[in-house]
Amino acid sequence: MIKSIKLTVIVICFFAANLTAKANMHKVCPHLLASSSMVINIEGKFVNQEKNRTSMSIEWRHHNNDLDTFFVNLYDSPSFNFITSGSYRYMEFGYPKVKRQLGLHHLRENIGKTPLKLDDLELLANGYFMCPDSTKPKPNNNVFATAASNTWWSLVVDSLPKPERAVMRGVQKKTRYFSIANWKSYAGETLPTLASVASDDYSGNIWIRSAYPAQALKVDPLNKPVIPKILLPVPKLLGKISMEGERKIPLILKLNQQLLGK
Repeated sequence: MIKSIKLTVIVICFFAANLTAKANMHKVCPHLLASSSMVINIEGKFVNQEKNRTSMSIEWRHHNNDLDTFFVNLYDSPSFNFITSGSYRYMEFGYPKVKRQLGLHHLRENIGKTPLKLDDLELLANGYFMCPDSTKPKPNNNVFATAASNTWWSLVVDSLPKPERAVMRGVQKKTRYFSIANWKSYAGETLPTLASVASDDYSGNIWIRSAYPAQALKVDPLNKPVIPKILLPVPKLLGKISMEGERKIPLILKLNQQLLGK
C-alpha cells in the first residue's frame, strides 16, 4: 500500500515538473530595445545577396500601449509602412493607402532588396523571446530564444547589458553576425549607435541617426501649419483701387472745382 502511494506521488511530481518546464518554455519574456515610447530614425547600407549595393531609411515609432509603425523608405524598391501590434500586422503602400494584411509566414520576406526581413521589424517592435528555463540550475541569460519568429530561432550576445557581439541563428541554417561599435543614451534610452551586420552572402552597416521621445512629435514645429503674421490691415479692393470706407475726393480735384466755380 505504502509503495503504491509513493509511486503515485513520484508520477504526479514527474508530470508536474514536465508541465512546469513546458509552461516556462512557452512563457514570453519580451526584451525590447526601447522600453519607452520613442521615435527612432535608422539608416542602413548593404551589399545584398546578389552582390548589389542597396540602402534604406526607417522611422520607427515605438509605442508602449499602441501599434508600432515603421515608415520604410527604400531607394531601389517601393517604400511602405509596416504596422504591428504583435497579434496582427499589415503593410501600407502608395497614395491613397493600400493595405496588405500579413500572416506570420509573410515575416520571412525581405525588406525591399536589403538583406533584412520583416521579422526583424516584428522583433524590434514586440521583443518576443521565451523566458529562460527556470528548471535548469544555471540558465544562460545571454541566450535569447525567440517566441514568435518565423525566421530566427535565437539571439546570442557576448555580454549584457551592452553587448559588442551578437549572433542570430534561424531557419535553413541562416546565421547573422553583429558587431556593435558604440552605445549611446538617447533621452534615457541606451541604444547602439552603429552596428555592422554580416552573413555568408551579405554585409552592411546599420546606424541610428536620431532618437527622441514620441511626445516630441506633438510639439514638432514642422508638423504645425505656419500662419503668416499680417502686420498691416488688408485694404478692401474695388477693381485696382484700394477702398477703405467711403471714397474721399483728392485735394487737387477740390481746388480745381473751386477755381472753375463748380
